[in-house]
Amino acid sequence: MALFNRTKREINAKIVYFGAPLAGKATTLQFIHRKLKPECRGPVKTMGGRMDRMLFFDFMPPELGEVNDCRVRFHLYTVQGEVADPSSWKTVLKGADGVVFVADASPESSTATVESFEKLKAFLRSYGQDLERLPCVIQCNKGDLPDSLDPGEMVRLLDSGAIPVVRSVARTGEGLLQVLSTVVKGIMGSLRDREPPGAAEPSPVADLHGIAPIPGAAAAEAGPEESAVSPEKSGVTEETRAADVPTLAMGGGVTVTADGTLRIPLAVRWGGGERGYVLSVALSPEIPARDESGE
Repeated sequence: MALFNRTKREINAKIVYFGAPLAGKATTLQFIHRKLKPECRGPVKTMGGRMDRMLFFDFMPPELGEVNDCRVRFHLYTVQGEVADPSSWKTVLKGADGVVFVADASPESSTATVESFEKLKAFLRSYGQDLERLPCVIQCNKGDLPDSLDPGEMVRLLDSGAIPVVRSVARTGEGLLQVLSTVVKGIMGSLRDREPPGAAEPSPVADLHGIAPIPGAAAAEAGPEESAVSPEKSGVTEETRAADVPTLAMGGGVTVTADGTLRIPLAVRWGGGERGYVLSVALSPEIPARDESGE
């Protein structure tokens, strides 16, 4: 769910890159970050230990126009490599406004790709979301490999219906900006559909000029934190201000990973919004104090 920051007059929208291990998710995000103009993006951040490491950053294309007098900031998330704890993906997917499913097009990865796609749908259903109703693109990655599945074959493999599929090569950047632009355009359309009657005429979705051009690549089409989208035009009451005060609560059961890391799920709530976090604590044996008395 897109969230509204009243102070900054910003709508924060979340895009999650989901896929099997080694499908190319982290490579995709790192390439996109490099192509975005520095003034339009925040730094790449990571959270977590050696496993279940979350990678994320935000960007705001200034040319996309406003929704209900608010600018839109997009937050891109993924989880790198092997995921030991499924709750990591559930935490990342919570509140997603759009999804990119990074599908490994190599034939030997077909089984893992199908299993990952089914997990994605199951995680979203646990939040009452339907993948087909969410802005989504299937990124058919590793299209440069011999015998790789083409987009049509990927649709049949996943039985993905009308979800658009784009061929990509993450290591060269082929198709990555087209995928991002398609999801961004879908989210902008969804946000504008929620605008209250009488709202100002929306600006058309423009090209993502915040992305530096890629030599030899086609121009891409246009493509969270405080309270629910569509801010009220009326005055802010004391009850509203009180509801905006953030609260911190446990978001689930505490778990311990194989490497001894304590994972504590937390939920930060404010107004109509909620954001999940995981606090990771490394545990080590206590070293007894040395007795200086000699006894």
